[in-house]
Amino acid sequence: MRMPFCAGINLTSTDLDYYQKIYFQKSWAWWVNHIGTFAVFVIGFLGNLLCLLVLCRGRLRRNSYTQYLIALAIVDTGAILCETLIAFDELHQYRNPDKRTLIQHTILCKLYYYIRFVFYSMSSWVLVALAIERLVAVRFPLWSKYICNVINARRILFLILLFTLIIQSYHLVMKGLDCSPSSKSTTSKQNCRCKTLVVYAEIDVKLTIYFWRLTLMTLLPLAIIITANILIMSKLFSEHSLMDHTNTSDNSRSKTVLLFKISRMLVILTTIYLILHVPGSSLEVIKYLSVYVFHMCNAKWEYYMLITHEIFDLLTNFNYGINFYLYIISGKHIRNELVRAFKSASFRSTSSSEQNGKFQRSSYFISSHGHMSRTNQPHYTNVQSSRQPIGSSI
Repeated sequence: MRMPFCAGINLTSTDLDYYQKIYFQKSWAWWVNHIGTFAVFVIGFLGNLLCLLVLCRGRLRRNSYTQYLIALAIVDTGAILCETLIAFDELHQYRNPDKRTLIQHTILCKLYYYIRFVFYSMSSWVLVALAIERLVAVRFPLWSKYICNVINARRILFLILLFTLIIQSYHLVMKGLDCSPSSKSTTSKQNCRCKTLVVYAEIDVKLTIYFWRLTLMTLLPLAIIITANILIMSKLFSEHSLMDHTNTSDNSRSKTVLLFKISRMLVILTTIYLILHVPGSSLEVIKYLSVYVFHMCNAKWEYYMLITHEIFDLLTNFNYGINFYLYIISGKHIRNELVRAFKSASFRSTSSSEQNGKFQRSSYFISSHGHMSRTNQPHYTNVQSSRQPIGSSI
């Protein structure tokens, strides 16, 4: 029930109570995390779908920053889907450890972890690239004409994807099915679990916790995004930049104002990412350091760390589902495009129904006219033939 290095420490009744809560009970935070994950999936899937509907329209898809937002909507949907599968699997195992987990094939297990961590990494580094792109657009407007375009944005996204696929490839080796019998199992039925293989446990901690989560997911993105946002905001709120675009032509001034508003919206987006994501990643690193490096054996501390982890994990999941709503709140041009998309959709449905109605009325008129012509033609002939003798008799 305890870590091996804690075996020599005597447990008090309070310690036993907390270990009971950790290993055999589900806390309120566990329930909040899992139920909240399902809610985030529904909200986030709808939001990301609307995001693709709006951003893939002709007005916005020609912008470089839109390419990053489209990619972000795709990878965020994949990330929250993976989190939902984890929550569903854990609820599936709740109070019955003898139930089979959802993944019971080695290849599927390796691919699941690989694709899952690819989504996580892509979500972070797309935002990093977006912050750098906005920094170039605001601070170096002459360079932005050649750097901040759709082609270069797609090239950068491809390089991020290639880099992520290579970095996360170790999951294809270290992940697999652990079919060892569980201590909680009461039956002889084999129940394999998708997890890190025991022989790779130590190296997986170094690669996942220290190299990927601490360095690539926390420290580097934190340093780059904060630096870029500070430089962007200093430019946006400087009096000199405001005077520059107020003395230009109306068209140039409107473009500059739109550029500043877009940059402000994306600064808000990346800042919310740091607020929601960094605490969870930092806590994950602290947890591993305290348990596996400093060998802390405080049951009460472990319990509250577990509670905090559940809450921070839910905050991280929120990060994958609220980006489009941040666009709507902070970006007026995104709101206008959303309204325009719904108006055009309603207009197309109305025009198509009107055309169908006109087609049905014209078809009815043609068919009715043909039917009346066919039915009235003999009657008209009879009348004329009956009148012919009368006229000729006069």
